[in-house]
Amino acid sequence: MRLSLLLIAAVLGGCASPRWVNPQNPGADLQADTAACERDAERVGRLNQLTNQSAGRNCISGPACTAAADSERMRMQAEALRAQQQCMRARGWREPA
Repeated sequence: MRLSLLLIAAVLGGCASPRWVNPQNPGADLQADTAACERDAERVGRLNQLTNQSAGRNCISGPACTAAADSERMRMQAEALRAQQQCMRARGWREPA
């Protein structure tokens, strides 16, 4: 479980570097908003992990279990990233084209 959270944090950390602009509030604090949105995304990841823990218990071992676990981790990371991006957009930030 701890490993999944670390993976989510690593993905979010790597994806948190796009240049965001806030046309609604040019004086907004990018670092503070990014940190707040990362915390929100981490909460989303933890909730997803808690709600999906029972899904992996039916699997005993083998390549199919490993593939299913990897797929689930990737899905959770993508959801956490989406949550972070939605949070940033809700705070007025946009990624320039």
